Amino acid sequence: MKKRYALRFSPTLVEQPIVSKLVRIYDVDINILNADVASGRGGKLIVELSGGQEALEESVAYLNEIGIIVSEMVKELIFLEDACIDCGACTAVCSPKALSLDEEAMLRFDASLCVVCGLCVQACPLRLFSVSDERGA
Repeated sequence: MKKRYALRFSPTLVEQPIVSKLVRIYDVDINILNADVASGRGGKLIVELSGGQEALEESVAYLNEIGIIVSEMVKELIFLEDACIDCGACTAVCSPKALSLDEEAMLRFDASLCVVCGLCVQACPLRLFSVSDERGA
């Protein structure tokens, strides 16, 4: 089973080996999809956790217990594709290449590569992108 979460944490937690503890103690695989972390100011991680249902539940409980705010990513990027003019402005800011122009200069969106960073929301001149809400885990 795979689930995506947003993890928000305080500056005091930045120095702790949280990811390695999840892997060793709870036997979950972690794919870090996006990270904004800096010593002294806390941060946010967007992660995909893979493992059994019980392992995921125990992992989330541990994260909450140590003071990390955990939100399950329940929806992905919303893209109004029918209104797109294929200008490609969004592709310039999409590091994971979820948004790309094909050989015919048509915009393609691969949701499996999207890390829901939201940079395309500001880049699109027609405002065709939005990021859905999260819910507490």
